[in-house]
Amino acid sequence: MKRNWKETWAKCSDKELDALAVLRVMECTNGIIQYAFRDSLPYALSVEETRVAMKFSMSSIKNLEIPLGDVTLKFEGDLADAMRDARDLYIQGVKHGDDEAYADFMICSATSAQAVGLNRIQDAVATLNIHASHAFPRGTPVWGQEYLMQFF
Repeated sequence: MKRNWKETWAKCSDKELDALAVLRVMECTNGIIQYAFRDSLPYALSVEETRVAMKFSMSSIKNLEIPLGDVTLKFEGDLADAMRDARDLYIQGVKHGDDEAYADFMICSATSAQAVGLNRIQDAVATLNIHASHAFPRGTPVWGQEYLMQFF
């Protein structure tokens, strides 16, 4: 059964949407970092920086929590279930080439960005710049923000 992503995000509290915004900026930033490295783009990070970004992002996604200094954002309950479903769609769609799963993942991606909104995305960039600069150096979280702008 397909999930209604708009309904899923509409049920989230403000605190959950704040955390979701950080996750979305983080995962999109990591994706851009990985592609830049693989494609040897001029702005690519070093191999070590690229690995650190990937490890931080993947660990956060798998563990459903994002450590940010003294605070850890945790995904629990229905939101955690939604995150697991989104990850499954990503794996099936992107990693395994399932076109239907990929289309569902893109709906999930677009509707989550729209649900958190521009202000939360901007706040998430600031949060990652301050509390996760060890994983996302030189202001790279803005790359995730720029990617997410396509959904508005």
